[in-house]
Amino acid sequence: MYFRICIIFSLLVFTSATATLPTALPDQFGGSASLNDYAGQPVLVIVASGRKLRWIGQWEKTLRAKVPELVSLRVADISDDPKPADTEIVAVLRERAPPGISILIDMQNQWATDFQLDTDEPCLLLFDAEHNVVAKFRGRPRDPLFTEVVTALRAQFPASPGP
Repeated sequence: MYFRICIIFSLLVFTSATATLPTALPDQFGGSASLNDYAGQPVLVIVASGRKLRWIGQWEKTLRAKVPELVSLRVADISDDPKPADTEIVAVLRERAPPGISILIDMQNQWATDFQLDTDEPCLLLFDAEHNVVAKFRGRPRDPLFTEVVTALRAQFPASPGP
């Protein structure tokens, strides 16, 4: 556990010092979004290979059960060579993504490049309200990683007081 925390901390220091926020990306519905759309709010960004989209949905579902206040962006990293046509990607996302869930299409690998992510497994980047990276994770939604992610999220998204 201590070793994992040291690795996460060193990645954060390096990432925070070198990464810039990626520009707005299109989604499968014809809209677009970026981290800047959530000024003043903490945001979790889930980035996964376009070939591993099921992990985005699994992370989102399991995290929302624990942290309903979660604000998130979901990004499909399209690193295939040659790149498929935009229309092909949109068709796949509309077919495979849960209804109404926007997934941003990163054809230029902005997120993976800027934050040095290996998207063979899903990557989670937690940004605070000033959009500084405060945590970075990689893997599937299983313990002990799941518990670490929920703990980090609760620091940024405290539970709303009941009625």
